[in-house]
Amino acid sequence: MKLLLLAPVLLLAACTSTDRESSGQSMAETIPDDLKSEQSTTEAVGETGRSHAYIRRFYQQNGQYYVDVDYVQFLSGEAAVAAARRKGDAAVDVVKGDTVYSVFNDYYIVNDNPKLRTFPLAAAATFTLWRSSENGLERVPATPAKLQANVPRTLTLSPFIIETKQGVAVRLDEQYVP
Repeated sequence: MKLLLLAPVLLLAACTSTDRESSGQSMAETIPDDLKSEQSTTEAVGETGRSHAYIRRFYQQNGQYYVDVDYVQFLSGEAAVAAARRKGDAAVDVVKGDTVYSVFNDYYIVNDNPKLRTFPLAAAATFTLWRSSENGLERVPATPAKLQANVPRTLTLSPFIIETKQGVAVRLDEQYVP
């Protein structure tokens, strides 16, 4: 009897999901313009600049905060598809007889050099993280001390835009990834 009551609910959920998938709507259509990615162009970064990286370690030593980062290229659009094709990772579809290449969610991360770089954090360094709420996505500012007390898992899983000045990390913004 319970199975009979559950069947219409499951059928409705399946139809709703199929309708969304077949309507051609994607997450990218609902992302506000200010959340679009800042695209990386190179992994070679000097003492001052902005680049995408994974934070591999965040720690405090002798009262100073540090991050170990692994620079990556965060690509979107045609650059993402081209890089994915070179690495054999692009999705391949045939549309009306033409071969079409794409990448999932229109971004692709390249990490050709896993070298870790260690940066001290400036005293006024800030982190900005993304959080989902009932109002949608929102930016959440955090200080190194606040993060040290409760290091979110996102810190080591998501790419960040790392801003450095004279070899010191001054700003670390989580890259929005759909």
